[in-house]
Amino acid sequence: MGGYPVGAIVTTAYRETLADHPAVLRAAGLWMLASLVVDLLAVLGSAGEPAAVEPVPAPFQALALPLLLIGWVGLNAVTVHRLRHLLLGDPTPRLMAPLDRNVARYILAELLIGALALLPALVALALLAPVAGAPLAAMAGTAAAAAVFARLHLGLVGAALGEQGLGLDRAWRATAGIWPQVAVALLACSAPLALLSGMLGGWLVERGAPLTGSALGTLGAFGQAAVLAAFLAASRRRLVGPAQGTLARHS
Repeated sequence: MGGYPVGAIVTTAYRETLADHPAVLRAAGLWMLASLVVDLLAVLGSAGEPAAVEPVPAPFQALALPLLLIGWVGLNAVTVHRLRHLLLGDPTPRLMAPLDRNVARYILAELLIGALALLPALVALALLAPVAGAPLAAMAGTAAAAAVFARLHLGLVGAALGEQGLGLDRAWRATAGIWPQVAVALLACSAPLALLSGMLGGWLVERGAPLTGSALGTLGAFGQAAVLAAFLAASRRRLVGPAQGTLARHS
């Protein structure tokens, strides 16, 4: 793992996020508040709540879907802002990470790379399921998807920085021979915090604290987004080099 020090990169991602937590909280700002409103609506509208809690009217429940979408966009906005802050020195916002064309580019890149990663997973399922069974096929498909995403992950950085094109060919070349290490680091920076907070939140929900449990999961997701951004920035520096400070700052 000399070419891609997994431990050092993962440690850097978590350390940078923790050290800069006031800026992370400001970037999450209103995005996180909107997600917490979704949590509140979900709890109040749950049929399983005690009788003392009156469900909110249907029109208010209908707001949950667009707010849920806002929360997802907010996670991407925080990731993009943190990436640009770490690589280009973008200033910390006062209330929330900006929603601009770079976020739109990042979301499109995320969907495209996700779709490209899904293709080999579907092929593995189709070929292996009849022969080796569904569980083994699912494992092989997941591994294939992780490998493709690891090889193309630098395209997310290019999209966030506003670079011309996504540079998927450059990303593919940069990760040749080290993609297993990249996949391990990517998993370590994109899942544990959100998974742990989600599990603990579920435990609190089962013990009668639905709003606290849901809010904990939301906070964990935004924290994980910031860690992912720090990983992507560190990976970019390691595999490509520092971003150019002269990149367009039209946003």
